[in-house]
Amino acid sequence: MIVVCIGVATVVERYHGTDFVGEHIYGAWWFVTLWAVLTVTALTYMMKQQLYKRFAVMLLHVSFVVILAGALVTHFTARRDIIHLRTAQTYSLSSDTKIMLKEFSIVYYPGTDAPLDYQSVIQKGDEELVVSMNHPVNVDGYRLFQQSYDSDGEGIVLGVSYDPFGIAITYAGYLMLLVGIIATLLSRKTQMRVLYKKALLFYLFTLLPLSASAEDRLPVVDADIAHRMGTIHVLYNERICPLNTVVTDFTMKMTGSASWNGYSADEVFFSWMIYYMPWEKELLTSPKGEGSEYSKDQKKAAERRAIVEMFYNGQFLRIFPYRLGDAVSWFPPGGQVLPREIPVKEQFFIKQSMDFLTEAIVTGQRDRAFDIIAKIKLFQHEMAGDVLPSNSKTKAEIFYNTLRSQKWPMFLALTLSLLFCVAMLFTRKRIIHFLFITFHLSLLAYVTLQLSLRWWLSGHIPVSNGPETMLFMAWVMLLLTILLRIHSGNSFHLLSAFGPLVASFCLLVAMLGGNSAITPLMPVLQSPLLSIHVMTVMCAYAFFALQLLLGIHALILMKKSNHKSQFSNLKSQITQATALSQFLLYPAVFLLTIGIFLGAVWANVSWGSYWSWDPKESWALITLMVYAVPLHKASISLFRRPRFYHLYMVVAFLVVLITYFGVNYLLGGMHSYA
Repeated sequence: MIVVCIGVATVVERYHGTDFVGEHIYGAWWFVTLWAVLTVTALTYMMKQQLYKRFAVMLLHVSFVVILAGALVTHFTARRDIIHLRTAQTYSLSSDTKIMLKEFSIVYYPGTDAPLDYQSVIQKGDEELVVSMNHPVNVDGYRLFQQSYDSDGEGIVLGVSYDPFGIAITYAGYLMLLVGIIATLLSRKTQMRVLYKKALLFYLFTLLPLSASAEDRLPVVDADIAHRMGTIHVLYNERICPLNTVVTDFTMKMTGSASWNGYSADEVFFSWMIYYMPWEKELLTSPKGEGSEYSKDQKKAAERRAIVEMFYNGQFLRIFPYRLGDAVSWFPPGGQVLPREIPVKEQFFIKQSMDFLTEAIVTGQRDRAFDIIAKIKLFQHEMAGDVLPSNSKTKAEIFYNTLRSQKWPMFLALTLSLLFCVAMLFTRKRIIHFLFITFHLSLLAYVTLQLSLRWWLSGHIPVSNGPETMLFMAWVMLLLTILLRIHSGNSFHLLSAFGPLVASFCLLVAMLGGNSAITPLMPVLQSPLLSIHVMTVMCAYAFFALQLLLGIHALILMKKSNHKSQFSNLKSQITQATALSQFLLYPAVFLLTIGIFLGAVWANVSWGSYWSWDPKESWALITLMVYAVPLHKASISLFRRPRFYHLYMVVAFLVVLITYFGVNYLLGGMHSYA
């Protein structure tokens, strides 16, 4: 009933708003009563089952009771408010506590105008306190959180939270939960050790091939000149990067690929910039036809025209930095009005250098073109050398752009992983297994390289958006299955075959997920808890994906067992598949639990509320509750039947899909960027 109520509430919120569901569902007396009934029923059953004789399991369950008790105390005793402060304005938190905004400032990423953090200096008597994103301050029991600021920079909006008892109780429950999880994993009285010894699995999927097309030849900029132009720095997506990053994104959006008709992204972009009329005619031809396909083509054409308009407006070519005061501003070439602080000589260079470069390219003066490109780079280093990426970082990003824009490695991985799964169903020849392990390790190295480069270039662990989390899940799946094989030898040889297959599908989803460009983190995401929170949840999803495959495999075996004479052998395989799935269920549920409550701690640090019933966190809770049910097969006899268990696990994965994809695209919320 609770799961259904939460699921319905997220849909109702989509149409009636957060305040409506907060008042009529999450904050309603009957919803609180449902949780109370569940808690009392659970406690009664725990005593009936004498759960106190198993300390680890008892502690694990009691921790949830403590967490719910903390939530109840917060519900009835906590106070939250929003206050608006202007500079030098005093506000009374209580009769004895007064605060004043002394100063507000925005901290930017070096060399850009992208916000890194928002900081407010709050004065309380003679004491000065700094409030920033993910760093609240405590003032006489009141916790102050940075929320927003006035456009003139002279005022701020602070969140105020007063919860002297609920948070302490809830955090105590979190600590008990962590100890209970560790104790349960280490306990000899659980089924994990028995289940671990029975593992075996395989799986089969199909794949559609990739096709490509070619276009007619057009006037093209010299490849060497285009490549050198791609190494010029530019301000793009609020970060400083090589121009090659811009041209890669531009070409992928215009043609669906990072190359076109054999030309690199650099050649396409700069050829369009110089020979714009034939290129525009070729790639912006209006679609002809009727029906839905025509509408889709019209939409794509409109999107391309919007991108080209940004291109012509110079939004992709902010390549000229100039330090104005403490900040570095970046300007595109052309005839725009520049600040008066910039000397005439520098203004002339900003406005005319690209015209000179175009003239040199059109007239075939390669050496002069190289010289102008070198002068643009020299100008960048003179004006903003201290904030420009190093040469090694620039080369690394250009290499990474090549990696992320190539589709063939992903489709090759899908094809090979499928072939190896099929081969390992019918043979155990050493050469097949040797080739598979080589492929597995190669794919792991490829994904690790992408993650490592993205981490280095972005400056943060790459788990902040959909494509990044899919890439991380692929890495987890590959690493998990190879470790299982190393630890258990041939016992897990078929299970390990699924690692590359699932990882390849994750790479496919990452590719289809849209923009893979590196961007700075929003200030609210500047927290180490973000990475840990996302990584633990994605690891749990990887386990759930393996259980989905195990479930499908087991159901297929059960269907075969009705027609095959080798019934005993099939029954043994079903038993092993069931044992492995149940074994994986423990770390999966525990990782998801840890991930959810780490997210709650992060939310409390950032917003002063450890649970807000956001659609993503609500569906994560639903996923936890759905997958926690099969752990209780001693109480629910249906889960002792392999057919019902595996069918349940297959259907349960739909909840994971809703949590990860459905919420993002249908329900929205604070987590919709993830």
